Amino acid sequence: MRLNWFNKTPDALPVADRQEPVIEAAAVPAVRNDSDTRTYESISEFSEAMGFVASSAGPVVTSKTAMRVAIVYACIRLVAGAMGTMPRTIYRKTAAGRDKDSAHPISVLLNLQPTPLMSAAMFWEFITACMLLEGDGFAVILRDAFGEPVELLPVSSNNVHVEQRGNRLVYFITLNGVHRGFDQDDILHFAGFGFNGTRSLSAVKYAAGQSVGMAMAMEHFAGDFFKSGVHSDIAIMKDGTWKPEDQEAFRHAWANTYAGRDKGRPPLTLGKSLKIEQLKVSASDTQLLESREFENINICTAIGVPGFLVNQGKNVTAWGTGMAEMSAAFVRYTLSPHYVRWDQELNRKLFMRSGHFVETNPAGLMRGTLKERNEAYKSALGGSNVPGYMAINEVRQLENMPPLDSDIYDQPYDPRLVGAAPFAEPSPEKPDA
Repeated sequence: MRLNWFNKTPDALPVADRQEPVIEAAAVPAVRNDSDTRTYESISEFSEAMGFVASSAGPVVTSKTAMRVAIVYACIRLVAGAMGTMPRTIYRKTAAGRDKDSAHPISVLLNLQPTPLMSAAMFWEFITACMLLEGDGFAVILRDAFGEPVELLPVSSNNVHVEQRGNRLVYFITLNGVHRGFDQDDILHFAGFGFNGTRSLSAVKYAAGQSVGMAMAMEHFAGDFFKSGVHSDIAIMKDGTWKPEDQEAFRHAWANTYAGRDKGRPPLTLGKSLKIEQLKVSASDTQLLESREFENINICTAIGVPGFLVNQGKNVTAWGTGMAEMSAAFVRYTLSPHYVRWDQELNRKLFMRSGHFVETNPAGLMRGTLKERNEAYKSALGGSNVPGYMAINEVRQLENMPPLDSDIYDQPYDPRLVGAAPFAEPSPEKPDA
């Protein structure tokens, strides 16, 4: 067993000492009867087992078909992009608290390049998208001969089978066409909400499945509506008969005048009349726009995205302080549960036996305007006659500015020391002679 590189404490087992889990083959019955066949009581149970949602509106909802709906794409892109931009800082535990350890080798995997296949931002976006669409995101921890992580390889959730054996999990993953087994210590399992011990609930297919199916059906209806020239199917009727050549000429003239993008169907002609009868309801009668907006809000609610962030709802132009508060709420109540679960997964799989830990920093997403930051820095530096708790160089570092070359800028300002030596403790009072 190798000693940890910093704390000299046991960390991971060497690769040579690891045993890969194997798939336990089930006994094949000699005679098959009805009890050997698994049955499903409803179509919902069957569809859940197969990984899709049979919506009541008709379309089948899968991860791929859901991503073709604009609002689903926008919500997942927003959450995944936010999760991918937050830095994950590694700290070293000290007697005084903690110190940032930017030189830790795993910091490169979490913030720059977890695998030669992609950058860290792309890695976290992929993991987040898998979690929202399938319920869980997975990454294989590839280690060197001494058991130290050297690569985090993301894998599609559809290629992972999870089994519980005792109080531990084993994972069977298809990598490059080869089925392999892994112990839970070698898999980063980024679970979503509703984890049942092996897998989590998909926000898109479980909570928003019916809404996504409705949105897909309405998009198909809208496509057919505009394809046919924004006109309903109609019939032209009156007593009497048409000559075949007159009837065909009229139908072609109508289609050439009112047909849509792909030359919609010509009208049904019954006799020589100009009376027009509508054969099906129009888009306005079905309240298409209102229904689509309602389903879009439902999808945003299921994923946890405020509607204004994806241009949904009536208050999409409410920019300013109100938007700042709602954006902060998005970080606190939507992103925070995700990255807290993920930080705990990283810590228990990568730093359980070491004196380090990782923590996601959402400060960049909650960064205020220049005016707000200046007011906060003013108080932090000791403005308004209160003791400061930040130094000027610390503020400059937060603003990505180089430090000033003077020792006085490396200490907070304390107005109680005005008149004494700069940033020095006041000398004790001398007793009277």
